Amino acid sequence: MNDRNLKIGAAVLVLLFVLGAVLLAYNKYYETDDTIIQESQTTAETPAGVQRAAEKAGVTVDSTQAKAVAKEIKYIYETQKEPVYILKTTGAEVQTAASTARKEAKADFSIITDKNNPTKEVSLEELQKEKAQPVELNQYNIQAYKSVIRTISITPDLKERGVRQVNFSIARKVTKDGQYVGVGVGYDIVDKRALVNLSYSW
Repeated sequence: MNDRNLKIGAAVLVLLFVLGAVLLAYNKYYETDDTIIQESQTTAETPAGVQRAAEKAGVTVDSTQAKAVAKEIKYIYETQKEPVYILKTTGAEVQTAASTARKEAKADFSIITDKNNPTKEVSLEELQKEKAQPVELNQYNIQAYKSVIRTISITPDLKERGVRQVNFSIARKVTKDGQYVGVGVGYDIVDKRALVNLSYSW
């Protein structure tokens, strides 16, 4: 590999790193409360309801994910088994408490429903007006994408019928719609050299 190719490769790696850092910073500092979605329990138990909540939160989920989440929400509500999360607070603190619970669960978005009235859509705005009023809601914290992905890969040497490279990488989610920036290390067994890489995936 000549100097020109090395410089191009280094420039691409730096560009990927900068892009990842910018996306991560944007997500961290400009995150809003649009990830807390209010629905009725009956709506939240449908794939369409989950899909609508995800769209409102700016999170991409496919139909298979939406069906699985809706099924799990229904099961949790009917059985009251883990991972049920009941939000107990006051009207004044309801938005803050919901946001804190979502962040602690590392969820991409949350659906809030009325614990005792399954057909009524919750309005956090209305609840906040009754500042001292006790509030008890169901909160479903949904993680559409893992926050961290770890990968081990092996590259075979087809000529020698053995292993040519072994690589390990770790990538962190930088956006709500499943974009990742990662770093990796590896070893080329044939050429006896260490490898380093930076990745961006979506």
